[in-house]
Amino acid sequence: MKSKKAPGNDGITVDILKAGGTPVLIWLKELFVEMWGNERIPENWSSAILIPLFKNKGDKTSCDNYRGICLLNVVSKLFTRVILNRIQIMIDQQLLEQQAGFRSNRSTVDQIFIVNMIMEKASEYDIPLFICFIDIQKAYDSVNRELLWKICRHYGLTDKIVKLLQLVYKDSNARIKINGDLSECFKMDTGVMQGGIPSPFLFNIVFDFIMKKVLSETKIAGVQLSYGKNDFCHGRKEKYENFEVLSLMYADDLVTICNSREHIETFIQVFERITQEYGLTMNVNKTCIMSSVQSKNNVNGKTIKNQQAEDVQVDIIIRNQKIETTQSFTYLGSLISNDHKADKEIKTRITKATTAFNSFRQLVWYKKRISILAKLCILRACVLPVLIYASEGWCLTKVQEDKISVFYMKCIRTILGLNLGDHVSNSAVLNLSGQPSVENIMRRNRLRWFGHVNRMEKEIGKPSLTKKSYVFLSLGPSTTEACRNQKKMGI
Repeated sequence: MKSKKAPGNDGITVDILKAGGTPVLIWLKELFVEMWGNERIPENWSSAILIPLFKNKGDKTSCDNYRGICLLNVVSKLFTRVILNRIQIMIDQQLLEQQAGFRSNRSTVDQIFIVNMIMEKASEYDIPLFICFIDIQKAYDSVNRELLWKICRHYGLTDKIVKLLQLVYKDSNARIKINGDLSECFKMDTGVMQGGIPSPFLFNIVFDFIMKKVLSETKIAGVQLSYGKNDFCHGRKEKYENFEVLSLMYADDLVTICNSREHIETFIQVFERITQEYGLTMNVNKTCIMSSVQSKNNVNGKTIKNQQAEDVQVDIIIRNQKIETTQSFTYLGSLISNDHKADKEIKTRITKATTAFNSFRQLVWYKKRISILAKLCILRACVLPVLIYASEGWCLTKVQEDKISVFYMKCIRTILGLNLGDHVSNSAVLNLSGQPSVENIMRRNRLRWFGHVNRMEKEIGKPSLTKKSYVFLSLGPSTTEACRNQKKMGI
């Protein structure tokens, strides 16, 4: 566990346990062995302290605009880590490949890249695409615990493991801490325990079980793609394999991709029904549908150059509320537009990076007692990641790269105390600061991620979904044919 973390209700931190050395390790081992055998844990392990943090958006008087930080007993977190180490590999092998949340060697970049690649190919072949970004209301707090234990057994967890997890969750309660004052204690009867080590994986089990039910009942193929088995070297006699992408998940963030309005509506209706059965609720207000931009055709069915067809309206009603249709959506922190152009995303990244940079202007950049080297380290740690987030999957024009470079150079000039009136070239500024250009940083990130994706395999000889998307050559034959038929019928 990481050091310098806040303690739970007993005041014991990770640093104290680490400072205890071997004697503390021996004591912890004896304690865990006793609890494992007797199936009994201390009562205060079920108590938590909640600290509300404002999300920096919306009304401050609304509880929905706050995120809770949960502080648990450190020793209990160590014990649950022992439990998780015994079940993590077994759980991971059973989860859908489309799930990337809380899994090793996966990140938000994978899911963002797959969505962008599908949109790129759909734009290239001028094929309709309907994408639904589904939000689940208070997903982690809505999990039914009795259902959770049944699903855990369904996924192969032993009765001993389930019993120990039940003990950790038994009589769970919390107190809210504001300005150093603690509220009255209240019970938490539903949901996975926030801050708990196994909580993300327990949620993955429940959501995976629900999604498998949804996929089995919808019987929708999704978008079919083809990829070459020889990875990045393709010859004339190349063998191709098809794979389908209907949904992508990152923890509770779900996106569904279909080629027709009927399919997207079917999926949403089935998802709504099954999630209601298992205690989860789709947040209709934050769920959006986006249709890709298509070329406009004349009366003969031929494409009219540089003209776009009108946006397709998708009217789906859930609980007497219409799901919003949008032209862009922020998915996992990246802005995705229906025209598949990166201009809006670049503008958003620069705006957010500007906010991050300005937040340090008075505290850091203008302080002469702080060394330039320290300022550059802060720039790389706090501003640059905001600027080039998910850039591994970007395909930029020279103009778009220049916009990012202009902002980056402006930041370095501010740190060095230079301005345009000093007539110092960009190359001289980079040499003076010892920093690489932002173009080289993005190229390095793309190459590093390329190597990471190339090594990704679900099983021996079977590439992962991200790798398939990286090397796929075209939309699958069934998808292409179906979309052609739709165009002929005027759908």
